[in-house]
Amino acid sequence: MKYVIGILLLMGIVSCSSDEDNNVVVNEVGINGTWRPFKYEFRGKNIALNDCEDKGVIMINADFSGSYDRYESGTSGNCNLSDSFVGKWAYDSLYNTLTITYTDAGDTKTMKKQVQSYSDTELRINDNSKNLDNIPGNDEAVLVFRKE
Repeated sequence: MKYVIGILLLMGIVSCSSDEDNNVVVNEVGINGTWRPFKYEFRGKNIALNDCEDKGVIMINADFSGSYDRYESGTSGNCNLSDSFVGKWAYDSLYNTLTITYTDAGDTKTMKKQVQSYSDTELRINDNSKNLDNIPGNDEAVLVFRKE
């Protein structure tokens, strides 16, 4: 009888194992929406965005289609669209990455962003695309987005 009870307990423990690790790429509804860049956080300081950077957007629709647009200041003071992608978003909760898959000149490409955290109102992405201290290569900052 002890043998049968032991087998039943073992089967119960094995059957309760989690399948969460099998599907790490998920579409989390809380990350849907239109996100606008708000500020950089760099070495304990808040750094305001310029007028061109304010025009950027991450848009994630309910079906996870969407877009990514980033603007930079041009030489004559105008704003230039430096990146623009339309495609399908996915959020990997295991590695905290937000990925857009898009087509460019017939080729399928991806762009990944490392997510520090997100909530219903704020999306925080690691970003090193801007030279914040006039020393190239060490600008590990957080770009904070606000949900519209």
